[in-house]
Amino acid sequence: MKEYTVLTINPGSTSNKIGIMKGDRIIFDMDAKTDENDFKGCSSFKDQVPIREKQIYSILKENHINLDELDAVSGRGVGIYSCEGGTYRINEIAYEHALNDQAGINHPATLGIVLARHIGDRLGIPSFFVNPMCVDELCDEARITGVKGIYRTSRAHPLNMKQTAITHSRQHGVKYEDCNYIVIHMGGAISVAAHQKGKAIDQTRITDGQGPISPNRTGDICFADVREMSKNGKTLEEIRNLCTKRGGLIELCGTDDVRYIRDEMIAKGDKFAELALNAMEYTIVKWAGAMAGVLKGKVDAILITGGLARDEILLSQLKDDLSWIAPIFVYPGSFETEALAEGAMRVLSGEEECREYSGYPVFEGFSFEQ
Repeated sequence: MKEYTVLTINPGSTSNKIGIMKGDRIIFDMDAKTDENDFKGCSSFKDQVPIREKQIYSILKENHINLDELDAVSGRGVGIYSCEGGTYRINEIAYEHALNDQAGINHPATLGIVLARHIGDRLGIPSFFVNPMCVDELCDEARITGVKGIYRTSRAHPLNMKQTAITHSRQHGVKYEDCNYIVIHMGGAISVAAHQKGKAIDQTRITDGQGPISPNRTGDICFADVREMSKNGKTLEEIRNLCTKRGGLIELCGTDDVRYIRDEMIAKGDKFAELALNAMEYTIVKWAGAMAGVLKGKVDAILITGGLARDEILLSQLKDDLSWIAPIFVYPGSFETEALAEGAMRVLSGEEECREYSGYPVFEGFSFEQ
């Protein structure tokens, strides 16, 4: 069987993360930092495309990467409308939507699709995106809120969460599509999802602030809390920023560095910092329990991933509090390079059918609504 080689592109606010995977091995992985002066004069992220593309080619050349050996290029999928999970060919609609940030994400990650398409076309190889940020596989019941016409959207970490579930399944000789998992991604934001037979049927909306208390997210707050903050002079934009970027441990402890909170603040007797950290773990457990309910107690495993999955104390607490649900497996760090590359490889090898981005959200309301 052919051993495919895939280039991955994952743009960030201050970097271009570039990876190359050959078969089951990562042979190149670099988080190449960018300087704000690099984009001086760029009025939008769209304007950064030629600059970032030039930087990527320069890095590949400096590291003696033979571009002729590449079989495909895979870019981070952001800025497009919601769609089901899987690997997608970067068609014209996906390219235009990402280029113009159709989803209104306002982040350079939207350039992942754009840069992958440019590089793929230049090299004459196919370009893909895999399990984009907007993956929406929610069951109907998970969409409904108590306000008619207001629906829950899907906002988690599908790229890393699905790759973790796929990797775990492969290592245990089963298929992702045959299993039920609770997947917990623990980073600056913490997502908890119920994966049923290969689909994330319910999950927290962490990019909207819903879910556990996180290092930089408030987690769940109620309307009364929003009203109270508004009465105290905060604007809606300030409240949104608090819920989605500057809340959680940053607000409670002044930092999102869990190690510092534990080794410095708590070690010096800061009882409130200790309570805040315990509350974060408590809310992770609460949401995991909710997802166990969604799966009707039929959970094959709990999979924990993300940067905080390296925190042995937090892991010990979670294992004590969640092991009654299902066996717990830990996959620390992020598998975004593997996820982007392996998705493309599954299509190239015929293991997975390539999907086509339609340009329409996967959900726009129920047909039977009055």
